[in-house]
Amino acid sequence: MATPTLEEQIAMAGLDYGRRHDIYYRTGLIVQVLGAAVLAVLYPLANPFYTIGIMLFNVGALLSGICLLVWMPWVKKIIVGSILIGIPLQIIGLYGPPPYSGTIILAGIGLVCVGAGGMVGKEAYCFAYREGWMLLWLYLLLILANLLGKEHHVFNALGFSAAFLLLLSLTGKKLKQPLLSTCTTNVCKMPEQQMDK
Repeated sequence: MATPTLEEQIAMAGLDYGRRHDIYYRTGLIVQVLGAAVLAVLYPLANPFYTIGIMLFNVGALLSGICLLVWMPWVKKIIVGSILIGIPLQIIGLYGPPPYSGTIILAGIGLVCVGAGGMVGKEAYCFAYREGWMLLWLYLLLILANLLGKEHHVFNALGFSAAFLLLLSLTGKKLKQPLLSTCTTNVCKMPEQQMDK
């Protein structure tokens, strides 16, 4: 018996996920790349508009997270939940008491990066995109360094540039894939097998 297509697997799992969801997911990745590009260019120049890059990244991560296809619902809940908590936390940080506002904003950005890291990790796991694994660790390193008060302008500038280049490469590979591509690393099980566990 032939292996069912991804669309057949989705139908068997009873999920409402079609080509438009995959298009929205990829659109979110493109918006993340645009946000990372703005951040990589404007942050080293100490231009205050680098925050537009963070906002674009947030929007892209949210769109991709909502339209992410994973067989284990708890993974998607963690990814989307961290983004949905991270974005309001950044807004709250803008109005927080001065000694804590920076930490609150960084924690919010960190939570969005947890969600974004989950998505690139999924791409690495399912499609063997090395950029996904590198981004996962880079996001973690950048957030921990900044939360622990070890941030340095040059370190952040290099990190944001590396994140942009890796995300650009990963997104380019994703856009070359046909819509609703199945897992290429043979690590993903059929949806009903995943749900039985």
